[in-house]
Amino acid sequence: MHPSEKADLIIHPIRLRILQLLSLEPLTIRKLDKLMPDVAKSSLYRHIRKVLDGGFVEIAETHPVKGTPENTYSLVQAPHITADEVQQISKEDHLRYFSSYVASLVQGFKAYLDSQETPDLVSDRVGFSEIQFYADIDEFDALFMPIRDQLSKISQQPPQPGRRLRKLVLINHPEVEEK
Repeated sequence: MHPSEKADLIIHPIRLRILQLLSLEPLTIRKLDKLMPDVAKSSLYRHIRKVLDGGFVEIAETHPVKGTPENTYSLVQAPHITADEVQQISKEDHLRYFSSYVASLVQGFKAYLDSQETPDLVSDRVGFSEIQFYADIDEFDALFMPIRDQLSKISQQPPQPGRRLRKLVLINHPEVEEK
């Protein structure tokens, strides 16, 4: 599969949400339907088929529900594009993928805001900001190594009382400086 086809498969807003949910636990279409009420069940089936065909998802088990087989889907591989694959994607496609990704972030933030009468952004630790800084590649890598290590550990934690599912998004790009 060409890297742009792989990226098209992953970055589609509905498929990205499905893959993110499956990264937490295996799910049935019925459970996905409850977790994604804004998506038609027929769409869920169509998008599951695409990620199945793309090799990102597998049928972990099948069991009968009222005489009809119900599949439980699990993530086979993380939805990831390698550094090598990134180099093979056009600038236009990168911009399209980034725009789609940012749109999905906006949709997720709106869903959070709509989920409560009066969301408490302070106690929920909601925020967004940016900071500019000068760093060479080694300094930049040193900054993110502890964050990457900690995120790797915390992302493996199971749900339990007091823990809330959270999303942390880091977007990084060099600024264009005047010459």
